[in-house]
Amino acid sequence: MRSNTAHASLMPPLLAACLTLGLFASARAARAGTSGAGNPNLITSADLQELEQAGVRDLYEVVRRLRPHWLEVRTQRSLRLETIILVYHDNTRLGDISTLRGYPLMNVNSIRYLDAAQANLLPGAAGSAHVEGAIVISTAIR
Repeated sequence: MRSNTAHASLMPPLLAACLTLGLFASARAARAGTSGAGNPNLITSADLQELEQAGVRDLYEVVRRLRPHWLEVRTQRSLRLETIILVYHDNTRLGDISTLRGYPLMNVNSIRYLDAAQANLLPGAAGSAHVEGAIVISTAIR
């Protein structure tokens, strides 16, 4: 009987620790959902505002800090054609990732990454290169 009493006395602290960890995890998940951290293919306006306050001035630096893998060509898909990552402003093709340099954060609502399959559906994606993906800058408020 004594062992049951010993186990019973451990239950309240153990239960409290589990509840605390659960609440911490829930709060962290809620924060991640609002900051874009929960979606690896999205940078939100909140993320942009936070970095702008930290002194970041162009979208290349934003992406480099928050989602550096967006800037990497993972595989060369052809020996003859260059593999690139395109940059769009809504549905308008701007160029490759170098166009993010000097692009101001002002009025940008979000930045989204599209994989190769999604990127090839954008206007002007087909051409003289293989498309690895696309970074889409959105200024529209949703």
